Amino acid sequence: MSHLIFIIVELLFLALAHLFGGPPWTAIGAIAFVAQTLGGLRSESLAFVMPSLVWLALSHATGNRELFFPYTMYLASCVALRDSHQATQRSAWLGPLGGVAIVAAFMVIRILQQATLRVLAVEFVVAAAILALVVVAGSWSRRRVAHAAPAAHYACRAAIIVAASLLAYASLAI
Repeated sequence: MSHLIFIIVELLFLALAHLFGGPPWTAIGAIAFVAQTLGGLRSESLAFVMPSLVWLALSHATGNRELFFPYTMYLASCVALRDSHQATQRSAWLGPLGGVAIVAAFMVIRILQQATLRVLAVEFVVAAAILALVVVAGSWSRRRVAHAAPAAHYACRAAIIVAASLLAYASLAI
């Protein structure tokens, strides 16, 4: 039954992304969900992904399409930190590779939107820097809270994800 609820919530998420953001928002959301579910359908994944809709709501309410970038970096960070506290040596890079896939999809979307070369370069450098910081912070927090309760792992992960999206938002001033 929990798998059915997960799929229904995922479909609602994607429907909202499409309705209020359009195909680019939906594509990034879909990639994030696919990457999140590689380790199985877990409600924990939903808890981390759903707050990204705040960026969609803000974009829709203000008409600021630039908020697509913090939304993307929020989801890329979610994926990059997926199971970061349970990662084995072999699977440790699956999350970061998923984050890279989301950033790559973002760059393709921006090319299709005919962003200038200068804008693309800035967005790429900022996205790569944020994603690198997320991976380093995730690794650091994994070592710091290695023996802590799962709630501590989730709190660290959430803080890193929110910080990454806020950095992406701040970078819009560049």
